[in-house]
Amino acid sequence: MGLPILAVAAVLFSGTPGTPRARGRAAEAAATPAVEFERGKNAFARAEYGRAVELLRPLVYPEVRLETEGEVVQAHRMLGVASLFENDAESARREFRKLLELRPDYRFDPLLDPPRVVDFFNVVVKEEEGELAVIEAKRKRREQELAARHQRDAERLRTQQAMVLRYEHHSFTVTFLPFGAGQFQNGQRRKGWLFLGAEAALGGASVAAFATNFALFGIAPHRRCNVPQPIDAGGLPQQCPDIDRTDERLSTNLLRTQIVTGGLFFAVAIWGVIDALRHYEGDVLIAPTPNGLQAQARF
Repeated sequence: MGLPILAVAAVLFSGTPGTPRARGRAAEAAATPAVEFERGKNAFARAEYGRAVELLRPLVYPEVRLETEGEVVQAHRMLGVASLFENDAESARREFRKLLELRPDYRFDPLLDPPRVVDFFNVVVKEEEGELAVIEAKRKRREQELAARHQRDAERLRTQQAMVLRYEHHSFTVTFLPFGAGQFQNGQRRKGWLFLGAEAALGGASVAAFATNFALFGIAPHRRCNVPQPIDAGGLPQQCPDIDRTDERLSTNLLRTQIVTGGLFFAVAIWGVIDALRHYEGDVLIAPTPNGLQAQARF
């Protein structure tokens, strides 16, 4: 009866967390993919192919746990060779196919690698020759697209670095000038032409009315008598009973035209000054255009 008790105690003791065997299993469970990868490489180097497969396969199946593509390539290479030496030709063929998908131009060295591996791998390459051509074409196209993207990014970066920001300084005094000067300075050319045309028309009409009035009638219009002016007993002319006021009325109308158009001229000029002040910018950025010229951005 003592032997069964001792056997049970030995089993319980061997499974306790504090035993070396339990600690070893816990350490293996907590090992990182990088540590497992190194262990697999060491086992492969010692020709322990079964152990190498056991350590490396969980790093790429069912999902890749390795950090770099180079490590994945090495893992499939070692799995293929180890499977071949373990007489598992189907697994070796699968691993070599995975290796060729990642590196279509990969080849074993006949001078350094075992002939068995080289011959078997060459057979796999011949079997996958058509698919490898497609994979290689896709890889080259992807590399060309990536190189073209890098070149575009580099050119855009050089353009941004070479760009010189230029500013145009605008005079605050110009905003108070008539005839759309402030609008032209602010880059609002259409509005500037409208103010220029309106003020020129109104100012010209006012000046024309004044000049015509002065040219025709001088300082004051002349009044003519429609009938012979009577003379008193002393020989002096008496007040005209019928005065011709045609010139006076024309002069008055010209004066009114001069005042109205002049007033409108000043009203439009003041409006233009206020509008120019609202849109005034002291320093305006001048941006380069694609053809190398410089244009001022306006909104």
